[in-house]
Amino acid sequence: MPAARKLPTGKVPSDVLRRVVFPYLGVKSDRVLQGPGVGEDAAVIDMGDRVIIAKANPITGAEAKIGWLAVHINANDVAACGARPQWFLSIVLLPEGADESLLESIMKDIHEACSDLGISLIGGHTESTPGLDKPIIAGFMMGELSKDEFVTTGGARPGDLVVLTKGAGIEGTGILAADLTHVLLPEVGREVLERATELLKKISVVQEALTAVDVGGVHSLHTPTEGGVMNGIWEMAEASDVGVVIEESAIPQADETRVICEALGVDPLRLLASGALLIVVDPDKAGELVSVLGESGVVASVIGEIRPPEEGRALVTSDGGRTPIEAVVQDELYRILDVYGSLDQ
Repeated sequence: MPAARKLPTGKVPSDVLRRVVFPYLGVKSDRVLQGPGVGEDAAVIDMGDRVIIAKANPITGAEAKIGWLAVHINANDVAACGARPQWFLSIVLLPEGADESLLESIMKDIHEACSDLGISLIGGHTESTPGLDKPIIAGFMMGELSKDEFVTTGGARPGDLVVLTKGAGIEGTGILAADLTHVLLPEVGREVLERATELLKKISVVQEALTAVDVGGVHSLHTPTEGGVMNGIWEMAEASDVGVVIEESAIPQADETRVICEALGVDPLRLLASGALLIVVDPDKAGELVSVLGESGVVASVIGEIRPPEEGRALVTSDGGRTPIEAVVQDELYRILDVYGSLDQ
């Protein structure tokens, strides 16, 4: 018998999902309009003339403000289906013997994020757990909207344009700045680290997702998270069964991302990208969408085009070359934290 495959830190690879997760989904329900699938951000449940959008996601790669992050990351995925997030449940697992003040800090962060987005915390679970060296939060978010209004990742069509908001590596940059200060401080300086940490405040994509739906012509929305912008693009193309061509030079990134990634030898396009939103839109609507988002304070750029599946998936590099767009095996954040350790010293 062959040796069991060892999984990398982070998301389970898509081939493993297809082989050992998706075959075991319990009883099939006709009311599930969108269930588990590679690249799909949330489930869609038929409630008659309305649908419930439901999403579950943990926070495992960060230590600072994890309660705040848990709310926003889950809210983003509900918004990426076109719905305003409304109800949140959280599972908070604390290291054995944790101080009560740690739980209070996490709950205050959850309350702050929920209050900012108009979300109700309606339940969950908290416990002190043996074997943990840091807290872990798993969140579950729900929203609702009309049955004919929801958007999925898998709706991209050949000829559509791909729009990216904000830029690459937003969350990853903030986490690296916060958790690897001891490594980065001598390399990039305190001012860069402080600005990089502030990038975490740009995590929410709720308003830009809802704005995109209001503008119209949106065929696919997707939040690139683990594996960065490149993995998000691959997931979108995989879910939609399409090809895609992306221009590397068109993908924006903050100066802080560029500097920190260069210092650590990290690829920003494969770095945890929460805070960005991929919008696949009819070409007749792309210009209006970019303009409206800009007026609301959200930088957006057309970075590529959806192609027929037979044309493949490629990144046109800044030097004019072409490289295939494939699933990212491990996010750069986890790779670099494995190298340096995750605790500020």
